[in-house]
Amino acid sequence: MPVRPDRSTRAMAWMARRFGSVFVLAMMQTAETRSPYASDEDATEQMKADEAIHAEVVRGLAARGREQISGDFRAAVFGANDGLVSNLALVLGVMASGVPSNVVLLTGISGLLAGALSMGAGEFISVKSQNELLEASR
Repeated sequence: MPVRPDRSTRAMAWMARRFGSVFVLAMMQTAETRSPYASDEDATEQMKADEAIHAEVVRGLAARGREQISGDFRAAVFGANDGLVSNLALVLGVMASGVPSNVVLLTGISGLLAGALSMGAGEFISVKSQNELLEASR
């Protein structure tokens, strides 16, 4: 018969699904720094060493998750900025030609949709290839 996880494990799993694994790893990293083994006189040296290794593993996982999120966020900000500038230039160019306002509106919406799809695909491929390169270098 399978063992059911305790309440704190189920809570962590729920938070990971809801907020992402990086959030939960950050919470675990904070909890690991408050290890009771460091000041416990009954804890053996092996227990203290194991706990220190465990804390370092959690710290490494949390740092790796933060690196990945920061790269994705940076790519999203640059992509959005580029998309807004190019769409503004498109709308201003069409507006300057003297066409009716409904054509300008349709051009702006079409430009936003095309830019979003293009930027999304480009950034996805960029981040994917960067992650593959980092993984290969490890």
